[in-house]
Amino acid sequence: MPIDTRPQITWEAAFANQLDFGYPLDNAVSYSQDREGSEWVQGPSGVEESWLLGVDDYLAADVRWIPTADTTNPVATGWDGATGWRAFLAWARDMANPFRFFPDKDLGGFTLSTLVTPREGEPGLESDGTRRFRFVIRNSAGNPYTGY
Repeated sequence: MPIDTRPQITWEAAFANQLDFGYPLDNAVSYSQDREGSEWVQGPSGVEESWLLGVDDYLAADVRWIPTADTTNPVATGWDGATGWRAFLAWARDMANPFRFFPDKDLGGFTLSTLVTPREGEPGLESDGTRRFRFVIRNSAGNPYTGY
């Protein structure tokens, strides 16, 4: 069953900037994946061996109903502005800057994460003119994104 809470992200120097999600994530799924460069072989006898370089944990979801400017009902960070979604995505793409992902803004507890997508392209539009995009984040610390 998906989490019915609103996440939050803190980012930038000392994690001083905050992104508030106005709504829960849609189509959210978490998973683990062996790191690129890992190898698996099977000998003629059928015996298998592997060399894993590590495992990364991912969270993929749709972020929806992003307003142009910050709103108070619901509390949501807007697309525009110095600390808006557009600024965050540009900052997160730059050198894979780490940010804190809080699955539930009211409970605390975060996972240090990096952005996988979107790295380019334009966001989609909702029927009311707000923005949406597919969001994939990763952590390499062995901290699965639970509840998704």
